[in-house]
Amino acid sequence: MLIDIATAVPPYKVDQATAAEELKKRMAPDSRAAQRLIDMAAAQSGIISRYIVIPDAEKDRNENFYSDNSGYVIPETKKRMDEYERWSKYLAKEAVEKLFKNTGVSPSEIERIITVSCTGFYAPGLDHYIAEEFNIPLSVKRTNIGFMGCAASIIGFNSVLEALALEKESNILLISCEICSLHLQFTPSRDNILSNMIFADGAAAVLFSNSKELSRNARLELVNTQSVLFPSSTEFMGWKIGNTGFEMILSSDLPKIILSEAVPAVVKMLESMGVKKESVKHWALHPGGRAILDSLQKGLCLSDDEMQPSRTVLKNYGNLSSVSILFVLREILDSSQLETGDILCALAFGPGLSMELALFKVL
Repeated sequence: MLIDIATAVPPYKVDQATAAEELKKRMAPDSRAAQRLIDMAAAQSGIISRYIVIPDAEKDRNENFYSDNSGYVIPETKKRMDEYERWSKYLAKEAVEKLFKNTGVSPSEIERIITVSCTGFYAPGLDHYIAEEFNIPLSVKRTNIGFMGCAASIIGFNSVLEALALEKESNILLISCEICSLHLQFTPSRDNILSNMIFADGAAAVLFSNSKELSRNARLELVNTQSVLFPSSTEFMGWKIGNTGFEMILSSDLPKIILSEAVPAVVKMLESMGVKKESVKHWALHPGGRAILDSLQKGLCLSDDEMQPSRTVLKNYGNLSSVSILFVLREILDSSQLETGDILCALAFGPGLSMELALFKVL
C-alpha cells in the first residue's frame, strides 16, 4: 500500500526565459545558430520554471557555481559530486521529515530503505545518512538503485512490491533525489542544449506499508509492475561520466520511438495484467518534455484532463529525472477526483531505451 508522498525542492527558482539568457552567455556567446536552438528549446519545453541548487541565475546572488572572479568556469566532476552529496542530504532530509510528520510514522518503524538517484554517488550513501539522521533501526534493510534514469523510481516500486510480498508486515521508505543542475554541459551540441533547458532538481519520499494499522490510511494499492527493454535503442537515451560531470545522450527521435514502439507496448503490458487501456482512469506519465507527453497523449488517446497532472509538474518543476513520477503521483493525489476502485497507471522511460510501468488501485 502507498501511504503517502512528500516532496522537496531547492531554494533557487529560475524561469525559462532567464535560464535561456544565462545559457546563451555560457554556451554560445558568438553563435547565433546555437542561440536560436536555446530559444527554441525553451519555447517548446512546456516549462515555465524550475528549481535548482545552483544560484547562478539569481539576480542578487552572492555566489556562483559556474563562474568565479575570472569569469565562467567548468567545474570538474569531483566538485560536482561534493555538491551532490551536500544537496542530496539536504533535500532528502526535508522530504523524509515531511513524510514522517504527515503520516505520524516513527522512524523506528521503518524496516527497509530504498534510495534512487542517477545524478551522483558517494559512500556511505544517502541510505546510511537517512538511517543515522532519523535513528532508523540499525537492522534496516537497504537497496540503492543508481544510474537507471528517469524510470528508476518505478524500478524501486518493483523492489517494494517484491518486499511486501515476502514480508508479512513491513514499512518501506523509498527516497528519490536528483540534482541535475550540477551536470550542465557547455559545448553547444543539441543534446547539451536540450538537457540544460529541461532538467531540474528535487527529492521525494514515499511510505509503503502492508501493516494493518498503516494500511487503514493508504491512498493507493500497488498492484503490479512491468518492464520492457526496446531492442537496438541504446543510442536514444543514456549517461556517461565525464571529467566535467555527467554527459547526457538524448535523441531527437525519442518522441517518435515512444509513439511507434512504447505505446503499443503499454497496451500489451496492461492486457497481460488483465486491464484494458480504457479501464485506466488516471495516468501518471513521466514529464520528460512536452514532445514526449504529446506522443503519449496522441498514442494512448488521452484527454487534456488525463494529461493535466504530468503537464502541471513539467510546467512548474521541469524534468526531475527519477523524482518526476513521484511529483506526478503527488499531483494526482492532491488534485484529481479519485474514487475507490479506480485504476492508475504510472509510466516512465530510462536508458536503454527502457520503459517501466506500475499499476495502482485507488483505495
